[in-house]
Amino acid sequence: MKSLLAGTFFVTAVAGFAADLAQLNIRPLGRGLFWPVLFGAAAVGALISSIKRVRPVFLIFIVILVPWLAGGLSGLGWMGLGWLTYPISLLASPRPIPQALKSRVLFDAIGILIAGGFGFRLLLSFVTNEGLANVRMQTELSVAHGIQATLVPDIYVPTSRFEVFGKSIPSTEMGGDLIDLIENDDGSVIAYVADISGHGLAAGQLMGMLKAVLRASCQFHQQPSTLLESADRVLPAVKTADMYATLALLYFNNSSEAEYALAGHLPILHYRHQHGDTTRLSSEQFPLGLIPGGSYASQRINYFPGDLFLLFTDGITEVVNEQDEEFGLARLERLLRQHAVQPLSQIWELVMQEVKSHGAQQDDQSLLLLRVRR
Repeated sequence: MKSLLAGTFFVTAVAGFAADLAQLNIRPLGRGLFWPVLFGAAAVGALISSIKRVRPVFLIFIVILVPWLAGGLSGLGWMGLGWLTYPISLLASPRPIPQALKSRVLFDAIGILIAGGFGFRLLLSFVTNEGLANVRMQTELSVAHGIQATLVPDIYVPTSRFEVFGKSIPSTEMGGDLIDLIENDDGSVIAYVADISGHGLAAGQLMGMLKAVLRASCQFHQQPSTLLESADRVLPAVKTADMYATLALLYFNNSSEAEYALAGHLPILHYRHQHGDTTRLSSEQFPLGLIPGGSYASQRINYFPGDLFLLFTDGITEVVNEQDEEFGLARLERLLRQHAVQPLSQIWELVMQEVKSHGAQQDDQSLLLLRVRR
């Protein structure tokens, strides 16, 4: 508020100097400060009254007080003569000024008044319309960025059985990708990647709701298929009709089998250390929240020490180059086979470097890597 009020005062004081300049042939009021102070103070008073939405009592006070002070500055009385100063100055003998100079000064003074007033009105219009809209947008983006950092933090969890590393790079301040790792008290582990349709705060809100639903369901030790069905029942009531979520999930308990379930999502890549190859874990099922009341199934696979699982979103595979070629699953599988023994953080960096060199990011990009230790 200090900057705003000070800026208002000095901008409108320009009109006061122009008014004083227009009266070049009469005695200056308040040593030339009468009109600048009056214009500036009146503008500040009007602005305060407008912001506080009160009657312009402060403005009236300024209009009365400033002339009173200016009268004292002009030497027309120790207490000042208020508004009597101005008519007394007009009645005083005008100073002899050449007509050409008077016309030139009057022309410039009127030009300053008109240009300054018109420019100030345009700036005020910008501040109250586009300026406020920009502030709202920046505030929304700041809130969205905070939500994104809270809901989708970087993941690095080394345990005795697994090592998990994941990051998500949103295409805007608030993306639609979600990566998460849930360690239950019974020793089971759930890793999943989800892709919310759309971007912005709406996608962020749905992302938070999906994460809350899945984590709450895990408290009841639900199986992967039941987790998806629970989310599918809840999401339609908290979203718009055109929004949905795809998801790929891995579930590990104390057995030698991993359970996986997908809802309209890209396959999970499974690097088999013993064979040195990569398989695609896929399942054709509807996205979450798209068709309420759907049923979901899960499947099981064997896994062994050294195996590596890669969960990702289509923001990586659908990156296109200048020849309009997508990055695709094949390139991702090749990179996984070539660097499977590297640290997970290094694999993440290598994959993202290849994706970046292939083409520009158009969508949120998320990778979640899980390696079996024993």
